[in-house]
Amino acid sequence: MRKKWEKKLWVLCCLSIVTALALAGCANNEKTDDNQKAGANKPAVNGNAADNGGNEPNDQKPVNLRITTQIFTPTEDKTPTEATPTPRVALDKIIEDFQKENPSIKVEVVKAPSSSQDEYLTWMTTKIASGDAPDIAWPTDQPQGWAEKGWLLPVDSFMDQPNPYFDETTKWIDTFTNHELIQKFNNGSRYTIPIMQAAGASTTFYYNIDIFEKLNLPVPKTWKQLVDAATAIKEAGYVPIIPSVENKGPTMWQLGSVSVPVLTNKFINDFNYTGAQSPGDMKGDEFIRAINKGIISQDKPEVQEVWKQYKAFAQTWPQGWATQDMKPLWREGKAAIREGGMWELSEELSDTKRTFRWGVFPIPVLGSDSTPYASDYPKEKGFPKNMQAMFNLAIVKPTVEKKGSTDAAVKFLHYLTKVDVNEYMVNEIPAGRPTVQGAASLPVFDAIQETETAVFPEINLGMNVWFNAEANDAIRRNVTTWITNKMDDKEFFANIQKAFDNGVKKVIESDGIDTSKW
Repeated sequence: MRKKWEKKLWVLCCLSIVTALALAGCANNEKTDDNQKAGANKPAVNGNAADNGGNEPNDQKPVNLRITTQIFTPTEDKTPTEATPTPRVALDKIIEDFQKENPSIKVEVVKAPSSSQDEYLTWMTTKIASGDAPDIAWPTDQPQGWAEKGWLLPVDSFMDQPNPYFDETTKWIDTFTNHELIQKFNNGSRYTIPIMQAAGASTTFYYNIDIFEKLNLPVPKTWKQLVDAATAIKEAGYVPIIPSVENKGPTMWQLGSVSVPVLTNKFINDFNYTGAQSPGDMKGDEFIRAINKGIISQDKPEVQEVWKQYKAFAQTWPQGWATQDMKPLWREGKAAIREGGMWELSEELSDTKRTFRWGVFPIPVLGSDSTPYASDYPKEKGFPKNMQAMFNLAIVKPTVEKKGSTDAAVKFLHYLTKVDVNEYMVNEIPAGRPTVQGAASLPVFDAIQETETAVFPEINLGMNVWFNAEANDAIRRNVTTWITNKMDDKEFFANIQKAFDNGVKKVIESDGIDTSKW
């Protein structure tokens, strides 16, 4: 029998989809209590071994499993308060039931810095050096860098075995909605366990409906419409766009939407050198090879066009974007668009002092109306097939090898990716959808399935600036200087090429990539 976990998901405004992925915010931000949301079911803790993963032996040695879960970390307040309108309690209950099934494993949630990825990375670096790092951790949105440092344990062998909470004939990797969520890194190995995926896109644009209506602007559906709208907004005296900033540089989240239509159109055959028929068949080193072989080179007009299209967008940003906190301008209704993530949706919904209507629209895709270099892709209804997860967890190699806690870590990750556990954990936060087959998504995302979004080819090529942490830092610094007109095109493209070349060299060396078949 299955028990029920009674839970209240406090939704602070009634949502309506304005465009594909567009959630219109209500001006009065009324609270609604919805006990019928997906994910209210409590994972089974009683039943047969096939259902609960099997009982552990009584002579099992005690293990203290420490984890960092960032946005899923339970809040101090367990019921809604003014300070915590949407408390998080799911992980507390999940751990409680897991420990009942596995009494020799104690799971402790370690609170880590959450204000920025840089702060979190510094914290983790210190913990790794002192031998006090958690067993399981969120590896940021650049886990490749963690793998290069030797911080992550490969999970390929575990993925090829069953998750005991599913059919014993089904490999763990086959229990997810699609294999691509468990990305192959440059060396061809997998290191992450996907917990949450985007309902539409993980990064998005929040926008002020009142400003758009006052200026008679449509919600942008193409890259050109986005740039034109931002230009018109700026000319009208409003702050057009508040970009997301990391370490005084742009996050460059839009590069995929800008680069894929151009680079895939021109270079995909040379990029896919093995002739892979699906992303799962690819080796993982294709982009590294493309840089190494000069397929993606900064002196090619198509590559330069990608950067120029990005710069046209960036030049609509307000002065001081890199060093000043501009979020207050958004909250005060003075900014028309704010770049952000769907993980911030809960924060937006909980703003009871808002005086303007707001919504969300996806990052538009570059098309032929912007440049003849770009291909126009067909659009389809339904949740898009995500090529990466929105939130991952990973096993911290130095810690589990030191403690001998690998089996316990895998067992807990098996549990977190059990259908009803994954559903309950993810759906407590209105940010994304579960990654496991059979887990339901929140009704708030239903309308996304009725909207049309551009469908990229399964195997595509975009401007990957995250393949190496040092390269990313160098690229970000040069982009910041260039888009603020403090560097000319010639110097910029030369510096970006140097950053790519140095990054690729380091990746080949650190990952031991065999280049003999390139």
